[in-house]
Amino acid sequence: MCGLIRIGYSLLLLINVLVWAPDLETWFGEQGVLPFAISRQVVDPDTLPFFAWLPKTNVVLWSCYSMLLAQIVALLAGWHARFQALCIFIWLTSFQHRNMLIWDGEDWVFRLLAFYLIFLPIGDFYSLSRSNRKGEAQPDSVANPIWPLRLVQIQMTLIYVSNVWEKLNGSDWLDGLSIYYVSRLDDSFGRFPVPGFLFQSLAAIKFMTWSVLVIECFVPIGLWFKETRRAALLLAVGFHLATDYAMNLFLFHPIMLVGLLAFVDPAGGRRLRGRWRPQMAQEPDSSP
Repeated sequence: MCGLIRIGYSLLLLINVLVWAPDLETWFGEQGVLPFAISRQVVDPDTLPFFAWLPKTNVVLWSCYSMLLAQIVALLAGWHARFQALCIFIWLTSFQHRNMLIWDGEDWVFRLLAFYLIFLPIGDFYSLSRSNRKGEAQPDSVANPIWPLRLVQIQMTLIYVSNVWEKLNGSDWLDGLSIYYVSRLDDSFGRFPVPGFLFQSLAAIKFMTWSVLVIECFVPIGLWFKETRRAALLLAVGFHLATDYAMNLFLFHPIMLVGLLAFVDPAGGRRLRGRWRPQMAQEPDSSP
């Protein structure tokens, strides 16, 4: 599962970072909307972005950006994966502290997961590093990745808990009207066609609003018990896919689905792989 988390994370992060390219100099350049000296006034003064020690030129900016892209590709391929995760964490932190005004929740999730990947055995499967050491004994890290994986699980749980806590502290969600307001946000709602009658009926709006609260209350609890984990995962996946279909939140829901892989029982994957290999072995060789 750690290898699958690495692959899913890398693909999504690559998409995310590629989107920066057209406006890279605007958002991070010295002649852009936020020169470095001004950016230090809107961020915690104790932060130390890597850019503080580099020349403030566009050539350096593009060089740093290209290095970040290269290391994301290396992480995707699994080449010295944990080292790449460490560097990516430093780059993401530096870019985010360079301009704190353009990020949202998904960017914090990307940065947090990069930190946890440093400690996970993400290069032991489906990676170039693994293929380069064929014939060697299986690394001990594969048998005991549990404590860094627990950190990912705790982080995912805290995201759900904090979301539902904020919603319960407001009146719109408790009154059942929040989905009404959300469905009127033309810039973020209506990514794909949705049934209009659902958002014109007060009863349907209240049902959907309260359903979100019930799901987000149940998921962070249900994920921690074997008897309810599968139901919690199915509810979480359905919730994220449905919300991603209806709302334009870019990569927040896909990166949450990647984080939920930390709760998937790897024994199921091993059983599936065991069934797949014999089937492949029985297929006739059609090569000349």
